[in-house]
Amino acid sequence: MLQVKMISEGFYKAINVVSEHECFIDCDMLGGFRGSWEIKREDGSFEADESAAYNTIEEAASWIECQGVVMSTTFSGEPLVS
Repeated sequence: MLQVKMISEGFYKAINVVSEHECFIDCDMLGGFRGSWEIKREDGSFEADESAAYNTIEEAASWIECQGVVMSTTFSGEPLVS
């Protein structure tokens, strides 16, 4: 399960990703949550993608989890946002 930390109001960064991806969730002006990821390639270029807006942060996190991002696992029952 993805775990995120609030960086600023409405902006979260994934903290348990072990692949080379940087993953984020942000809240847009209409209150929707968007998941995004980016990865820097060996040639210095970037590849990135962003989801559509979701009603909940959990839905945006689920979208990220389905994008080939590798996360460390935890069975401690920690919440999504820390």
